[in-house]
Amino acid sequence: MIISPSISEVLRGIIHEMGGSLKDDLDPVKSAQIDTIIGVLGSCAMRADYQSKFIFDEANAAKSLGLAYVKSGHAPAALKESLSAIDASRDDNSLYEAASKAISVMSDIGAAAGAGLSERLFALLEQRLANEAQIIGGGFEAAGRG
Repeated sequence: MIISPSISEVLRGIIHEMGGSLKDDLDPVKSAQIDTIIGVLGSCAMRADYQSKFIFDEANAAKSLGLAYVKSGHAPAALKESLSAIDASRDDNSLYEAASKAISVMSDIGAAAGAGLSERLFALLEQRLANEAQIIGGGFEAAGRG
């Protein structure tokens, strides 16, 4: 597998070229279109850098919290299945899907599991939102709306 340059490095190189000589002598409309494309490519570069780490960390946190739900006696079969799916996952997509299912089941249980577990779940949900915000990073803003 070719690992150098990384995907994000390739994308950042394209961004650099598009933001430089490619924009020379373009009319304002074309320049704004290039700026929008640059924003999307920047988001893709950020995602390439951090997506796997975010997913791995989140899945580990979901599994740890799910096991605490099991230990507390507040674990329906769907949660146990989701935890097994986390262990069986072999790629980012299946890992993210399994972690999402576990988080969803724990959210359905809600406060019935006790304040300590629901607080940990809320923190996990906040972290998920923070990760997604970092990956998006404002890159999907149209030119002129930042």
